[in-house]
Amino acid sequence: MATTEFDISQLRSPLRERTVIALATALTRIAGTWRAMRNRRAVATLLDWDSHMLKDIGLTPGDVRSAMSGPLAEDPSYRLSVLSIERRAGIRAAARDRLALARGTKIVPIQAVRRDRVRCLEI
Repeated sequence: MATTEFDISQLRSPLRERTVIALATALTRIAGTWRAMRNRRAVATLLDWDSHMLKDIGLTPGDVRSAMSGPLAEDPSYRLSVLSIERRAGIRAAARDRLALARGTKIVPIQAVRRDRVRCLEI
C-alpha cells in the first residue's frame, strides 16, 4: 500500500503570497502618492518666495510654476532638484569658459576630458 502526503498549507501559500504582494504594492503606491502630495504642498510654499530668495537656491519663479504644472501624483521636488542641478552646471561651464578665454587656452568640452582620462587609465 502506498501513502501520499498532502499538505493543505501548500494550496493556500500561493494565494497568501499573491495577497501579500498585492497589499505591499498598494501600500507602496499609497505611500508614494502621499509623499508626492506632501512635497507638492512644500513646493507650493516656494511660490510665495521672491525671485532673490529663489535665486539663492538656484531656482526661478518659472521653475517652481513649471514643476507644479505636472500631474498631481508626480513629485515636483524631483523636477526642481533637476532644474537646479542643470542651472548650476550651466553656470559652472560658463565660468570655466570665461576663465579659459581669459587665460587664452583652448576650450575643451568636459566629456572629451573625461573620455581622455578614461583612455589614459585603460592603457
